[in-house]
Amino acid sequence: MGRQNYMTITVADTIQDMFNEFVTIKGTTKTAALNDVLEMYMLAKDEDLYLKLKKKYLNVEGVISMIADRDTIAEGNTNEFLFMKLSSATTIGGNQLDGEGTIRVYIKDEKLHGYTWFSTESLYYGMSKDKVKYYNKKIDEGNNVRILFAINNQNCDNDIAFSADVLEIYSDKMPVSCPGSGYPVEFGDDEKAKIWIKLKNIKEEDTINASMLKIITTGRDLKQTITNAQYHFGYVTFK
Repeated sequence: MGRQNYMTITVADTIQDMFNEFVTIKGTTKTAALNDVLEMYMLAKDEDLYLKLKKKYLNVEGVISMIADRDTIAEGNTNEFLFMKLSSATTIGGNQLDGEGTIRVYIKDEKLHGYTWFSTESLYYGMSKDKVKYYNKKIDEGNNVRILFAINNQNCDNDIAFSADVLEIYSDKMPVSCPGSGYPVEFGDDEKAKIWIKLKNIKEEDTINASMLKIITTGRDLKQTITNAQYHFGYVTFK
């Protein structure tokens, strides 16, 4: 999803030019370097507070679910769905979008191309190769694979708001550019992500709600989980 957790900082031109050349020579990315800088700053200023916050934001329960979701395949389950809770995103023009605004950008792009590529960084190492192969095989065999999108705003309280058909899935351990054409111009042409999902038939979902669903790998109630914990991407089925 475009420009999640995007941060803008202002530095002197000389420092910026030096930094650009430095990361190029070292073969790293600005994002990776700045992440290191932010962590080292917090660690240097207050180690105890840093460790306390690290434990909080690691969200152990969410991590356990994430690891299980990455590798577990629910063979034979015909009522399984991919699931994504949409958070905020920022366009290249600096406009801040909530989850509903974000999905409507993809709806607009689908109308233009007949499909659209949705991107997310929600799984740290992306989807496993077996998982990607499993879903793409289902699609190639003519099975309908769907993804459900939940949002939380004034119109929707941590519930399913949109759904779409999945045409193809691509994933890598490192962020990569869109594997095909058809990506919202609002998020630029240099967007990189670990998971890319080709979608069509994005629409408002009015028959399925989060209370009907459970997380496949843990059996936990989806509505309760997305309300109380940081669960953004996974695989769900009916209770």
